[in-house]
Amino acid sequence: MVSSPSLWRPPVPIKDAIEQDAITPFPKPEAPEEEEEESQGDRDRRLMSSLPVKVYGERRYLEYQATWWPESAVQAVIAIQRRFRPRPSDVLLASYPKSGTTWMKALVFAIMSRKVYPLRDHPLLRLNPHDCVVHLSGAYATGKEAVVEALPSPRIMAVHMPFSTLPASVVVDSSSGCKIVYVWRDPKDVLVSLWHYYCKLRPEEAHVSEFHDLYESFCQGDTVFGPWWDNVLGYFRASVEMPTRVLFLRYEDMLEDTASAVVAIANFVGCPFSAEEVRAGVVDAIVKLCSFEELKNLDTNMSGSNGHLIKLPSSSYFRKGVAGDWVGHMTREMADRIDSIIQGKFQGSGLEIKRAST
Repeated sequence: MVSSPSLWRPPVPIKDAIEQDAITPFPKPEAPEEEEEESQGDRDRRLMSSLPVKVYGERRYLEYQATWWPESAVQAVIAIQRRFRPRPSDVLLASYPKSGTTWMKALVFAIMSRKVYPLRDHPLLRLNPHDCVVHLSGAYATGKEAVVEALPSPRIMAVHMPFSTLPASVVVDSSSGCKIVYVWRDPKDVLVSLWHYYCKLRPEEAHVSEFHDLYESFCQGDTVFGPWWDNVLGYFRASVEMPTRVLFLRYEDMLEDTASAVVAIANFVGCPFSAEEVRAGVVDAIVKLCSFEELKNLDTNMSGSNGHLIKLPSSSYFRKGVAGDWVGHMTREMADRIDSIIQGKFQGSGLEIKRAST
């Protein structure tokens, strides 16, 4: 009998896997015949050419399966749907962009690697969290699919894909064992953070009118990986239907009690803390290691760049990390409008959003 891989094997930082060849390759799937591969490629290109297009500034987005995607990501999403093979020990970190992805990557990587990497000499002290946990569509879009396949178990991977667009191998095949941790955040703060991100991409477009344009698009459900409410509701409903496979977390709750979130995540992914670890302060040490201020002030996160498709300064992933930053960017009327829209979309789901307060 072949034993399942131990969760105490260290998750390999994706940067180490790519740059240092610190992996033992798994057998690769058989390559299709050249004629069939070309035929499939032609079909994909025809599909992409038929998709609705939206231009935002100098960026192009395509609508595929009721979701707006960056043009560069669509072919990767199609490839993931067709070829991604989950393993029982896989953990997918899912979120709408700018909802705490960087923090979640750090927390889950630290939790799952704590018995292998001493916290005083942890990879997060030398690597950006995005260098530790691979973004799946970014890897597929840049020709790193084989690296993802070759990563030893357990693999930690991040996605912004709506639940409805995840591969059938993940969501339909209950025997896959793959677990999903989803984090969601107040949409007003998501919108503000998304705008600041776009400003870093296109500094010349950083003006008030663009924020209002993005605000209107957000309210209409026309933003990337959106509508936002569909992205959130898809994972919420999955967490209700499959609570052992989908963990649904709220960013603001995690800020208020990070230690409880760390314990919940550890239990969910199968790496619970022992009583001895709790007494020794391991939970608190992970909270400190992954705290916003701790990560932001590390040399590795204050210099250099990061990103599969678009290189940005590593520091750009650490702006404020707080709740309620929308207050400095929106009028009360704007905030009330978003809250009313979301409240209507959430009606009957069992999920609630806290109304704006200033």
